Parts: sequence; C-alpha cells; structure tokens
Amino acid sequence: MKKDLRVQKTLHAIDQAIIVLLEKKTFENITIQDISSEAMINRGTFYTYYKDKYELIESYQESMMNDIEQLLYKNITGSSFKDVEENRLKETILHLFQYLEEHRSRVLVIANSLGSAELAKYFSQHMFDFYKVKSREFGVELDSEIFTDYLITYVTNAHIGILLKWLKEGCTESIEEMTMFIETFTIKGVFKAAGI
Repeated sequence: MKKDLRVQKTLHAIDQAIIVLLEKKTFENITIQDISSEAMINRGTFYTYYKDKYELIESYQESMMNDIEQLLYKNITGSSFKDVEENRLKETILHLFQYLEEHRSRVLVIANSLGSAELAKYFSQHMFDFYKVKSREFGVELDSEIFTDYLITYVTNAHIGILLKWLKEGCTESIEEMTMFIETFTIKGVFKAAGI
C-alpha cells in the first residue's frame, strides 16, 4: 500500500512538473533533466515509468481517450439513434465536459506538446471510429459512404475545436452552457439536417 502511494506521489510530481515547465518553455526544449529537477526526483526514477517525454504524453493521450470512450460507449446505447433518450444524451455530454474540466491541465499538456492540430487529429480519429460504430449499430443509412465520412469528420473536428477553445480560455462558461452549445450545434443542427 505504501509503495502504491509513493508511486502515485511520484507520478503526480511528474504531472505537475510538466505543467509548470510548459508555462516557461516549449515541449521540444524540455529535457528529462528539467522534468526530474522540477519534480524533485532523479532521472533514473523518471525512466522507471517512462522511456522518454513522448511516452509520457502518449500515456496521457491513451488514458484520456480510454476514459472518454468508456463514458460514450456506456451511455450511448440502443438499436437506433431515436432510442437514445434526449436526457441521457445531454447527461453524457455534461459528463464529458465535467471530465475535461477535471483533467484540463493534462489535456492542455497534450495540446501544448503535440500542438492543437495533432491533438485534434488524434481525438478526431477516435471519435470518428466511435461515430462509425454507432452509425452501424443504429442502422443509420446516409446518401453514401463518402457523405458519412465527411459528416463524421465535420462533427468530430467541430467538437474538438469547441472543447479546446473552452479549455484554453479557462472553462469560463459553465458545463451546462457548453452542453447546451453542443446540443444546439450538433444534435438539433447537423444530425437533424442529416435526418438522423
């Protein structure tokens, strides 16, 4: 138990170190020595957990997408899009914003280290896969496969743009307000226009 607590404290120290360092310099200019010094650990301890700083960021990405996918797959169920209760959908979007607000520092670390465009691409690919799976599950038949691909690409890129803007600007709008934006722009807008 004590060992687990020590590991948690070390990983937390590394997390905090990278957040502080990114306020002072670019990700490219941050060294393992910088991270170790800021976290008050030795370099060997850092290498116990991560091969390099890129693996650290990859672990953040994987953890974030696993959590988001679990949230979405658990809550968006049914045999058709119409089966998904509006309140359930709204609640899921609300939970997504809560998760992002709680993990804001990590998401911004990913965005700062990869660049917003690369994070958008990573997030979009995962969301694209999710929408594809759900479209098949719900039996959504659009005009063509190409139309479907472009629609999903449009929705995923719009979502990541909104999420990043909100996070970068300090989450000044409430979670409820952001949920209403997504609901208005997407659920009542694009999806309805597509006949979903």
